[in-house]
Amino acid sequence: MSDDGLPILPHTTAEFYAWLWWTSELQEAAFSLEEVGNIELWIDERLGFREPNDSKITALMTGDHPSTTLEARAALAGGKALNELRIGLRRDDREFSVTLKGPAMYLQRVKLPEVMTEGVDERLYDRMFLYEELCYVLQALFREYTRLRTSDEWAKEVLPQMQRWIVGQV
Repeated sequence: MSDDGLPILPHTTAEFYAWLWWTSELQEAAFSLEEVGNIELWIDERLGFREPNDSKITALMTGDHPSTTLEARAALAGGKALNELRIGLRRDDREFSVTLKGPAMYLQRVKLPEVMTEGVDERLYDRMFLYEELCYVLQALFREYTRLRTSDEWAKEVLPQMQRWIVGQV
């Protein structure tokens, strides 16, 4: 996901995935991003956890709303890092879903809005545009996370609130 080809550190993406989860619950799915405007984002049917020093998924939660289960919070509270996260997002009247996987944030199982145009070429161009739009929104989310993560607000407000949320005090 890095524009300049630089690797993304593993702990950064695990924190990003946790931040997406926390923020989506805290703000009831509503995100307002300077670059893309208002979007809705929710955690969909898949969460994958790993031990902090391992790359393999050790706990996988699937089904309806796994992010609302006690097991998911217990995995975070127990020190497991998110390694895989399926999200749904809506921008205007377009709904997307995608699985973000691993430290490089690979996009898997991408589901784009239905294309209504006729003709093979037009459908292809529309799908390319929608995929680009999805990437643009994900990049804006990551930029917002990194802006927060490198600010004083992270240590003073965000991190303590996330820690309370993980253990169920929020």
